Amino acid sequence: MGDTQQPQSAGTRATAAEAAAALAEIQRRQEQVIKAVLVPVWYWWVMAAVMVAYGAGRDSGDLVVHAITIPLAALVLVVLAGAVSPEIRRRVQVHNAAQPRARGVAAAFGMIVLVNAVAISTAASLAAARVPYPVTIGYAAGAAVLVIAGPLVNQYVRRLMLSQARQQMNDAPEAGGTP
Repeated sequence: MGDTQQPQSAGTRATAAEAAAALAEIQRRQEQVIKAVLVPVWYWWVMAAVMVAYGAGRDSGDLVVHAITIPLAALVLVVLAGAVSPEIRRRVQVHNAAQPRARGVAAAFGMIVLVNAVAISTAASLAAARVPYPVTIGYAAGAAVLVIAGPLVNQYVRRLMLSQARQQMNDAPEAGGTP
């Protein structure tokens, strides 16, 4: 009878079920924390609207419009950053090891470079071709990239953070010999 498995006791099954439930709860909470620290989708749309408004103000050629739209765009950007950042700092604290490092920062930086490259190159090309409203159109193109790339970067950073959190859980020493 050496080939037969010993039946598990009811206590062992209950402990395994409790451990699985606890692990599922930990993973659910990790996902909540990570979701809370990511940039909300509305942020990308507001940023895009600010870009287009700035472009339209710039293309107007009116100094009064410039004097209003440029500081207003800057103010909206500051308020927007303030609206997102304190919410993150107050609601959750992410353990340093679970924060995305070089790859997450590189993805965000790459997105910024891409958005600016599209906006500026489109605007410059249109201006050279003497197309009306080149900055507005160029910034609208950059804004379109932003509303597409922003959520994609969020998804990428979310996957990185979840992967790092799971790796950290796997690397953590067992406390007291229990799972």
